[in-house]
Amino acid sequence: MNFPAFSRRWLTGLSFTAAVALGGCNSSDAAQESQSAATEQTTADVRYDAVRVTATQPAQSLSLPGELDSYFQTDLFPRVSSYVKALHADIGDHVRQGQVLAELDAPELAAALSEARSKQSVAQAGFQASRGTFRRLRQTARTAGAVSPLARTQATSDSLNVVAARSHYQAAAQMAAYLRITAPMAGVITERNAAPGALVGPGGGQSAVPLFRLKQLSRLRLRVAVPEAYVGDIHAGAPVQVNVRTFPGQQFTGKIDRVAGNVTPGTRAETVEIDINNPGEKLKPGMFASANIPIKAPKSSLFVPKSAVVSTAERTYVIRVVGGKTELVNVQKGDENAGQVQVFGALKDGDVVLKAGNEEIGKGEPVQVALASR
Repeated sequence: MNFPAFSRRWLTGLSFTAAVALGGCNSSDAAQESQSAATEQTTADVRYDAVRVTATQPAQSLSLPGELDSYFQTDLFPRVSSYVKALHADIGDHVRQGQVLAELDAPELAAALSEARSKQSVAQAGFQASRGTFRRLRQTARTAGAVSPLARTQATSDSLNVVAARSHYQAAAQMAAYLRITAPMAGVITERNAAPGALVGPGGGQSAVPLFRLKQLSRLRLRVAVPEAYVGDIHAGAPVQVNVRTFPGQQFTGKIDRVAGNVTPGTRAETVEIDINNPGEKLKPGMFASANIPIKAPKSSLFVPKSAVVSTAERTYVIRVVGGKTELVNVQKGDENAGQVQVFGALKDGDVVLKAGNEEIGKGEPVQVALASR
């Protein structure tokens, strides 16, 4: 068929354009295939650090709040009604055991002591007289049994009077000794509630105010309530780390010394006491503290390095390597401990995962790995 000249030129141009287009497409596809192959080759050539998934039963700690208290404390009340004569200690004073803290005055007790002393002296004098008479009569008598029974009876009666008078004096002296308030233990005076001249009396009632309050600060105790779920993990003697908000960043060491052995029905918790040595008296009773009590997880868990977990807006996963190729395994994160994170997912103990996860590594990519230490 014959075509006009302009038609032949148009067909020739169309053929050339199509050839160029086809050539361009072939070149683009070839370039993409070449680039993909190069990427795969590069990925396969790179050696990644990898670790094995481990199943462990890690030691954990249970953080529980509490309030510090002195190991021993006592309120000091007068034993008798009296007036404060002198005070020898005040708030903040460190006192030793047996030290006199206050002197009291009770005139009636002083009079009773003086009377008891006089009666004891009279009884002692009467006994000495009757005993002397009895001895003289016994020495001068030449016949056995000639000593008057009356003299013997009088001497015996006077000796019993001496014993009674001595007991009465000792009781009066003991009452007079109550006028001196002494420290029953070494510690620090944290309260003083009277001044010289004040009338004070025996305590014990709810409205009674102690003359002094004495606390031991060299050793403290911390009471915490352990939830019922963790009672089985608590053992006497276990070490405990204690944090106090007053001293941020500092840790104090104690140990579980007493376990109540009873779960309170209202709180479903067991009371535990932790002893803390406080030689520098840095810690004070009444401070809030947090006790980190070591416990164990109820069962084994899977752990991987924190860097192995990749988190995106859509998913959280780790990159597992099986047969030299990658698999993206969805996981959920749990507790963290010493750079390791607990994971839950389709993993098992011994699986190999990349130590440093990367979003740029996709599924099914060939990789070379080298097992690294954690």
